[in-house]
Amino acid sequence: MKPMLNLLLRPVLLFSLMLMTLNSYANLFGSSALPANEAIQFSTEQRDSQLAVQFELADNIYLYQDKIKLSFADKTTYSHFGFEESPVVIEDPAFGKVAVFYEQATLLIDRSKLPAGTESLTMKYQGCDEAIGLCYPPQKAQLDITPASKASKQASVESASNQQDLNSAKGISGFLENASATWVILTFLLLGIGLTFTPCVLPMVPILSSVIAGQNNLTPSKGFVLSTTYVLGMAITFAIAGVIVGMLGARFNIQAYMQQSWVLAIFAGLFVLLALSMFGFYELRLPRFIQDPLNRLNEKQEGGSLVGVFFMGVLSAIVVSPCVTAPLAGALVYISTTGDAVLGGSALLALGLGMGVPLIIIGTTGASLLPKAGMWMEQVKHFFGVLLLAVAWWVLGRVLPEWIYLSGWVILAGIYGVVLGAFEPAHSQSQRVIKGFGLLLVGIALSLMIKLIVFPAGIPSAMAVQNSGVVVGQAAIQQKQSDRFFQTIYSQAELSTAVEKAQQNNQLVFVDMYADWCIECKIMAKTLFTDPEVQAKLDPFVRIKFDITDYNDDHKAYLESQIVFGPPALIFYGFNGQAIDEAKILGEISKKDFLNHLDQFDP
Repeated sequence: MKPMLNLLLRPVLLFSLMLMTLNSYANLFGSSALPANEAIQFSTEQRDSQLAVQFELADNIYLYQDKIKLSFADKTTYSHFGFEESPVVIEDPAFGKVAVFYEQATLLIDRSKLPAGTESLTMKYQGCDEAIGLCYPPQKAQLDITPASKASKQASVESASNQQDLNSAKGISGFLENASATWVILTFLLLGIGLTFTPCVLPMVPILSSVIAGQNNLTPSKGFVLSTTYVLGMAITFAIAGVIVGMLGARFNIQAYMQQSWVLAIFAGLFVLLALSMFGFYELRLPRFIQDPLNRLNEKQEGGSLVGVFFMGVLSAIVVSPCVTAPLAGALVYISTTGDAVLGGSALLALGLGMGVPLIIIGTTGASLLPKAGMWMEQVKHFFGVLLLAVAWWVLGRVLPEWIYLSGWVILAGIYGVVLGAFEPAHSQSQRVIKGFGLLLVGIALSLMIKLIVFPAGIPSAMAVQNSGVVVGQAAIQQKQSDRFFQTIYSQAELSTAVEKAQQNNQLVFVDMYADWCIECKIMAKTLFTDPEVQAKLDPFVRIKFDITDYNDDHKAYLESQIVFGPPALIFYGFNGQAIDEAKILGEISKKDFLNHLDQFDP
């Protein structure tokens, strides 16, 4: 067992070495990033009718002039301010030609134009580290503008990523920044386990099950080794991809690129080929020049193609699990803003291992439950072949029209009914039971297909027919309500036009970052955004669905400007037409949490 354990530990040790090398490389060139509150410091000073905010910027740090905003408690803006110094115009990689300050900047706020009784203003600002190409998240500070205050100390800064709420990406980013490394890793391990019954993990179950079912002489210990190898491939891929995305920013959005239609079609085809091998159409073999070295390696591994299983885990992480959850988004924000690839990568590795815990349990216990020989084993292989076909169709479903997607599931159910012998003679009691299940599946498939043909919009209820006289199902009604509730756009230009119009009408803007290949986006569209209570809360907003299904450079630029690593993401724009960074939501959110979040916009 020791050689097996050593083999399983090698990928973890290799990944740890990569992280340390990456960190050493960054430090070698002096690119370790300062925290935002050290890179950009400021103090305040009273000057007659003015309040001076004096920024002190560290080496290689610059401050955006147009990102400095002042607002009241009700989020209305205050524009009576200026600057002592003249800014420098530079070519910024994110925003093009912009005016910035180096070394220092003094903001002069005219207090004489403030409404009577005003005691404080909220200041927002943002800067970047020019040396390493790192941009900090927008920062927020509360300024005391009363004449009695003569303090010239650093004001309290509340970064958008500094709230330690482990249900949000921003809170998790702040947790990473402040907690010890041991506590961070343990917490992310638990967060990964918490993602067990989500679209991030469930599609991996049939893949792992089919891998285990295809093995000979299967034992619980062998099932444990195979499932652990699969999970290591998945977890290490999450961590490496996360570190790369975090270090390079949202412009390197591998998740979005891997969800293009042609990429999904290729990988769906791969799963179909794997399924056909389970049905016995052919024996899946690698070319001999690859197979011979792997066979020698597998003999040392005491059975089971661990290399193949490991790479199946890699594939599953990249293609099958298109999730931007709050823990993942929080870790990416932390890495991108601090450059700490070691802690951020370790957190993502722990997250992946936590997600893999149920898979390891299934792989270990399932191995002892599978039949060992005989025709039962063939039936089990056929079952897992159907599951692989289901995974292939599920992958393609992200880019298919819904009626085609549903029809595919119906056809797949019918095919499996035929595979079970629905139309074959039964010669024993067990065969008759299996044939009965097959006939049941074929019958269900036929009835559902008739339903899809006759009632493409859904079977209407008697009340719906009586009240409206129109044959429309409840699901179709909800979908149409959701479509009418949002204005769908596909580019930054359309978004800018909508935001400008809302600003003229003194309205807030709510933007739902959406993509067909984002499973959580679809779930939220059909549940959260069709809920009457949620719609009532969102009614005062201009509601926009920004569809980035066909991901392009324009979408990439917008995600980067908002420090968003992929959908789902919910972005709010204030009355001044600027994004409210502290209100941004990354990842999925429940109805209760979303309604509580919207309370901050109540008049």
